[in-house]
Amino acid sequence: MSSKKTVVFFSGFYLPFLGGVERFTEKLTKHLVEVGYNIIIVASKHDESLPSIEENDAVKIYRLPSYSLFKMRYPILNHNSEFKNLMMELGNESVDYVICNTRFQLTTALGVRFAKRKGISPLIIDHGSSHFTVGNRFLDFFGAIYEHLLTSYLKHFCSDFYAVSERSLNWLKHFNIKGNGVIYNSVDADLFEKFSNRRFSTDLDNKLVITYAGRIIREKGIELLLQAYSEIPESSDKILMVAGDGPILEELKETYRRTDIHFLGKLDFEKTMSLMNQTDIFVYPSMFPEGLPTSILEAGSLKSAVIATDRGGTKEVINDSSLGIIIEENKESLYNALVELISDNKCRAIMQENLFARVREQFVWPETVKRLVDVLKN
Repeated sequence: MSSKKTVVFFSGFYLPFLGGVERFTEKLTKHLVEVGYNIIIVASKHDESLPSIEENDAVKIYRLPSYSLFKMRYPILNHNSEFKNLMMELGNESVDYVICNTRFQLTTALGVRFAKRKGISPLIIDHGSSHFTVGNRFLDFFGAIYEHLLTSYLKHFCSDFYAVSERSLNWLKHFNIKGNGVIYNSVDADLFEKFSNRRFSTDLDNKLVITYAGRIIREKGIELLLQAYSEIPESSDKILMVAGDGPILEELKETYRRTDIHFLGKLDFEKTMSLMNQTDIFVYPSMFPEGLPTSILEAGSLKSAVIATDRGGTKEVINDSSLGIIIEENKESLYNALVELISDNKCRAIMQENLFARVREQFVWPETVKRLVDVLKN
């Protein structure tokens, strides 16, 4: 029997689903394996073509069945015979630690109950900074009530709450939770070395490249970016690259048909980072309850100047005007920031170098994993 300790992560989604929480879990998994832990991931099966159980080296993945309703936004687990069989097999695993990502996913409720059956005190890492939103005031109102009820339920099973940023940690107070500390979202320390010579396309080499990378949903502010960019005259020396997939992608393609706007669809990590390496200005105008956006850290690591809204822990990274531009959540503010960085090469270059240095110093995985290991041991 292996003498290694085993950590179980419960998360709404996992790879190949791409999002900030999924990357966070993947990177923690990779670095925990490197320092000697076995990992089990428990998530919803967002794609029926994926295996229900998958093993790779020191990582084992359980993908639980979920109903088709809200499957790609808020998976509702289907407690059918397959679910019961998977949970029975999971229950037979030797487990030392249980970590649940985000409060509002039903996998977290499952995780804390699982931990109780195992006699383990679970740890919840929060990734939000405001109530989850779907952009509908009526649904958002009842969603907030639901989030409070679910959080109250979780508090019966868990007393150890952490967050991916100080902003997220402070948000826990809204639920009368005194968080234990921050497990910062981070990036690989050698991200720049890995991708500094990569090119997404040689067609971009002589252009000023502006990039958005993320889910194509309204809450992420992609429409705001397209509206603001469309007020800037079209030219052959700049281009807007939109990387990502989502429910409004086809609608946006039909609406914004300029030759200097390219919709790339879903890209894998390698291609996304290669694009980021050629990016001069990265724009993340999110209106979503973020924790600490991974894409902002990745952009900084690959020397992009960043324009972003004040969501989640963004201001903990861009905490000075020399590091990037924090905008208000409106088209005018975003338009002015774009014009400033497009026209001012010197300002753009200063921000690129300053943010690069800050991310490399403060937001890298080896430091974050060291912090997490200390928490687990204590």
